[in-house]
Amino acid sequence: MSLNVPLVAANLSTSFVASLLYGVFLVLFSASFYLLVNHPRADSINKGIKSRLLTPLVISSLCIFITITGNWICTCIRLFQAFVIFDSGHSPLEFYADLSQTTQVVKTGFLMSTVIIGDAVMIYRLWVVWSFRKSIIAFPMCTLLGLVACSIGITYQFTQYIPGEDIFVTAAGRWITSDTTFTFCTNVYCSALIAWRIWRTNVAARRYGGRSLMHILAIVVESASIYTLWTIFFFATYKSETNVQFPVVDSWPAVTGIAFMLINVRVGLGWSQRGRGVLPGNTSTARMSNSEEDSRVGNRFETYNMRPMAVHITRAIDKGEIYDGNQTEEGDRGSLAAKVKPV
Repeated sequence: MSLNVPLVAANLSTSFVASLLYGVFLVLFSASFYLLVNHPRADSINKGIKSRLLTPLVISSLCIFITITGNWICTCIRLFQAFVIFDSGHSPLEFYADLSQTTQVVKTGFLMSTVIIGDAVMIYRLWVVWSFRKSIIAFPMCTLLGLVACSIGITYQFTQYIPGEDIFVTAAGRWITSDTTFTFCTNVYCSALIAWRIWRTNVAARRYGGRSLMHILAIVVESASIYTLWTIFFFATYKSETNVQFPVVDSWPAVTGIAFMLINVRVGLGWSQRGRGVLPGNTSTARMSNSEEDSRVGNRFETYNMRPMAVHITRAIDKGEIYDGNQTEEGDRGSLAAKVKPV
């Protein structure tokens, strides 16, 4: 049984919820962009600003900022259209019920673009963590292509929408179901394999005295959980045929951006506290949130912190204690014995 939430009330709440989440995203984006461009890592300290900007994660961050901002602007414009411009503000219900409105179509395009970029970055991270193994990203690449096709389909269907149609049973509704399924599969698959890879690397690093990487594992899992739970929440509200789906789906881009930026910010802040160093254990794991060149988690050349060792050297001389070079005064050669033991 669907919840009896008025359409106008649902869209009014959209403006408040979307604006709140957009503000959170904006703060995280600013911090993430600063850390990505001005990160004090040793191998980027001598790079110019242009080289730092032309990295996959910086470019994707800028793109996702544009799409999320565009979606939020469309939400604000639609609020003014419904209560001020359209029919002099006397028919907000008719305005919101018409999904073929240009602002609604454009907003849908921004929404789907944000989801596509977010999924693409997840696949990129998976590819880097698994040492650029192409076979590991075969499945998520297929789901990403499916998402792109369905995103085009849903955007087009909104242009053909006839006021009065039931969005839950039309062709647009089937595109929505497919979109949600594809992005859900992509994120669960990528997050699970990234987490498993980091966990295995952590186990190997601990054997050699490296520090724990569980904090990085927690960052990945927590950020993925935010996006996945919101996707499930939207799908549940959509399938229950309630108007609550509208504030949920309109906040989807901001939630995508928040989950995206949280990884960059939390890993970046943890790294900055170590100056120019990197996280111990697998040195490349800490670089996951920077660039393709600086992201090498799971690299075959893994490095670990070595335990300190004490070396005790004893020299035994048969006759005499005064020597020149390698011979003693009496002509007898001494012998060297060394003991090496870990501290």
